[in-house]
Amino acid sequence: MKINIVCKSYIMDFLKTFLILLFSMSFLLAIVAVVEKIDDFMQYKPSAVFFIQYTIYSIPRYIFYLIPFVTLICSLFIFSIGVRNREFLILSVSGGRLREILKPFIFLGILISTSGFIFGEFIQPEFTKKINTMIEELTEKGKSSVQKELYLRTRDGIVVKFGRFSQGEKTGSDVKIFIIKNEMLLKRLDCEEVEIKDKEWILKNVVIYDFVSGSVDKAQELTQPINLKISLTVFKDIKKIEELGIAELMQKKKELKRVGLSNPKIDTDIGGRLSYNFVTFFMIVLGISLPLGAYEKFSFLFFKTKSTGGGGIITAGIGLLITIIYWLLYSFFMFMGYSRILPPFIAPWITPLIFGAVSIKLYYSIRE
Repeated sequence: MKINIVCKSYIMDFLKTFLILLFSMSFLLAIVAVVEKIDDFMQYKPSAVFFIQYTIYSIPRYIFYLIPFVTLICSLFIFSIGVRNREFLILSVSGGRLREILKPFIFLGILISTSGFIFGEFIQPEFTKKINTMIEELTEKGKSSVQKELYLRTRDGIVVKFGRFSQGEKTGSDVKIFIIKNEMLLKRLDCEEVEIKDKEWILKNVVIYDFVSGSVDKAQELTQPINLKISLTVFKDIKKIEELGIAELMQKKKELKRVGLSNPKIDTDIGGRLSYNFVTFFMIVLGISLPLGAYEKFSFLFFKTKSTGGGGIITAGIGLLITIIYWLLYSFFMFMGYSRILPPFIAPWITPLIFGAVSIKLYYSIRE
């Protein structure tokens, strides 16, 4: 594809601005994150190396989240300069078709979106794992993986409630086992302690409620065949699953489904991680289209200030406003998915599709 010399110059300026802004903002946010958590860490007396590593490992997370919005701000900034300098107007008047000239930027948007997807799926989660490992080693919480008030359900109709479950010891206490068949409760087993084997559980100090015969029995020890692979990692850090890659989210969903559970947050975040990668492309299209596509309606924003400094402030303000609007809408529809008001997989796509439709409409309003 032949690239116009003016367009090539703007691509180089865009990439320089993009990389500088992306890494500087990510580094700044990583430092802020460390400062916010100093009080939580100081009680464990961490070394200076811990804080340095924590800061470095946090940078990829912020890079991933900032890519779409740095793309928007940079494209708005670069093209608003082109509008003020009349360069794109001159190209149009001289017979050039602007949408044809701007095609390299569209391909650049696709390239950045693809790179963002690869980065978010394979690189960023690895650094997040390192952060979690560092925190576990510092706080020594990984040694005793204990879950309280845990509910599980098997495919053959057994519901288990743990008062306390120890992943490391493979034991449970204050356990209630409900045996259900054809939507009817047949038995309830109340156990003081449970020892979990591969295909059967050893129940201790059991009270057996048989709802079919109407009898109540007791047993000091009882063997119950239950083939249930329990992994505490299925239920751990549910609030932080937005930091996981799509493959890990799908794995968590399968593990939950295997024990008869589902989590709308995981289902919604899978759709969110997929839809998020389209945002970058729409943002670069929007950054091109606002200065050029909405020429008459928004020209006062890009022509009013002739100086680059003043124009830069206005452009940054426009980018920030669009970002705030996007996140408000995105958060609202994600909440709708989390609460199952909307289908969890569909809810995360609504905001990107709205912005995509607006971006494409403005792009095709660019005057040739």
